[in-house]
Amino acid sequence: MAIDPSKPFNLEYRVDETYDGLRLDRYVNAVVPTISRTRIQRYNNNKRITVNGEIKPHNWRVRTGDIILLKCAVPSGEEDIGRQIPVEIIYEDEYLLAVNKQPGLVVHPVALHRHNTLMNALYWKYKEILPLEKELSLVNRIDRFTSGVVLVSKDICAKRDLQLQFENRTVTKTYLALVLGNLKLEQGEIDQPLGPKLNSTNRVIQDVRNDVEGKASQTCYWALERFQARVDGENSKFTLVRVAPKTGRQHQIRVHLKSIGHPLVADHLYGDNHGMSWESPEGESGQLERFALHAETLDIIHPITREEIHFTAPPPPDFDGCLTALRKGWPLESFLLENDGRNNQQA
Repeated sequence: MAIDPSKPFNLEYRVDETYDGLRLDRYVNAVVPTISRTRIQRYNNNKRITVNGEIKPHNWRVRTGDIILLKCAVPSGEEDIGRQIPVEIIYEDEYLLAVNKQPGLVVHPVALHRHNTLMNALYWKYKEILPLEKELSLVNRIDRFTSGVVLVSKDICAKRDLQLQFENRTVTKTYLALVLGNLKLEQGEIDQPLGPKLNSTNRVIQDVRNDVEGKASQTCYWALERFQARVDGENSKFTLVRVAPKTGRQHQIRVHLKSIGHPLVADHLYGDNHGMSWESPEGESGQLERFALHAETLDIIHPITREEIHFTAPPPPDFDGCLTALRKGWPLESFLLENDGRNNQQA
C-alpha cells in the first residue's frame, strides 16, 4: 500500500564512489545537508543510523555500495500539505509512473521539508486507489530546483530492476540548460573529474578536482539556440544547450558547464546568483528565479515487459517563458536571488 512519507520513515542511501572512505557522520551530512553533524551524532547515539543493518560509530568510514539507513523522527501533528500539491503524470502503468516535477519541489521528505514534497503529493493522490500489495517508491531523484522527469515505481521487483539500470548506466538522460554566454562549439564533451570544493565548509558544493578526491565525470552537450538580448540595458548573450551526462556526480551538469565558462542562468551556487524577469509589449510578464535546468527526457527498459520506453517532459512556464522572451527579443532585467535556504539544500 502507499506509505505516507510524512510519517515515520527510513531514508535509505547507497554509497557511491564519490563518498568512498568518508566518515559516517560526514557522509550523512553530505547527502542530507539540512541535518547538522551534531544532530546526526545524536541520531547515531540513539541507534537511528545503520550501515548495512549494523550500528557503527560516528567516525566509521563508509565504503562504496554500503546501505545507510536513517530512521527519521516522528513529526508533530497530522499535516497533509501534500494533498494540495499538483502532480503532472506523464506516464503510468501497473508497475511505474513518470512525473514532470515542478521546480522548487523537494522529491522526498527531509528535515526541513517533511510534508511539502513530491512523495507527499503522490501519497495523497494514490492513498485510496493503490492496492495493498503495492508501494510507491522513488527510482531516481533530481534536485529541488531542477524541473522534469522523475520516475516512481509501484512494485518492489520493478524498482530493483530500474535501480540496476541506473547503476549500470544503461539509462539515457537528457537535460535542457540555458547558460550565460555564447557557447562557441556546436557540440562537445566535458571530461573533468569532480569532487567537493577545496576549503569549503559546505560539502554540497562541488568543483573540478585533479587530485585523489576527483571522480571521473563526463558530460556531452549540444548547442540548440543562441540568443542576443538586452539585459539591464546592456547587450548579453545566452545559449540553450541539450546536455547528456554519462556519469551521475552531484551537481555534475552545473559544475561542468561552469568549468567551460558557461554557468547556468540564475545559478545561486555556480553562476552569478541573479534571476531574470521580462515583460512583453502587451504586458505579459514572468521571471526565472531558479537555475535554468530541466530534466527533459529519460529512456529505460520497462522492468516487466522489457520494451524500450521514452519519457519526455515539457519545460515549465518559468523556463519556457524565459526562452520565449529571448526568442522575441523582449528586454530583460536581472535581480539578486534571495537566499531562502537554498544554499543549504542539495539544489
